[in-house]
Amino acid sequence: MLLPIYYIIPFIALIIILAIFFLRTRKSVDYYEIPKGRFVYGDMRSQGKILVSKKYALSGKPDRVIENSGQIVPYEYKSSNIGDQPWEPHIIQMGVYFIILQEMYPEHMIQYGVVKYKNRSFYIKNSPELKERVLTRAQLIRRIKGVPNRNHDNPERCSGCKYRSVCRERLR
Repeated sequence: MLLPIYYIIPFIALIIILAIFFLRTRKSVDYYEIPKGRFVYGDMRSQGKILVSKKYALSGKPDRVIENSGQIVPYEYKSSNIGDQPWEPHIIQMGVYFIILQEMYPEHMIQYGVVKYKNRSFYIKNSPELKERVLTRAQLIRRIKGVPNRNHDNPERCSGCKYRSVCRERLR
């Protein structure tokens, strides 16, 4: 017995919608090079909490952090194209993530992180030299700019601030 056409059309439309959704999802996974492993942290589509190194007074929000076979790997996605080398500020940014994550997960290895630009990816090696560059840069910034001060007395504005968890002057 044949089904009436008004049963078949919605079924075909549903299959087409599911196929489009599957293809878009696959394209997104390929573009972002979503890594395999256990998801530890992410800030790509959310207001992820700020990660903090209390020892070095550094903070940051990597786009994604994955744990795989005892290794912690931070990922940072950039919306621009790049040439042959990653930009220095992005290398420093990854170095900040290494310091923070090593403090948070001392039992895990953090050997590298990935900076993914629109047209290519770079593996940034975690090294003592990079850590020294990050700490030197942080010290220079603090010396030049000082520690920022809260610039308001509004409790509502303060409660909505994304830096509230690390602010020394937050309103209670």
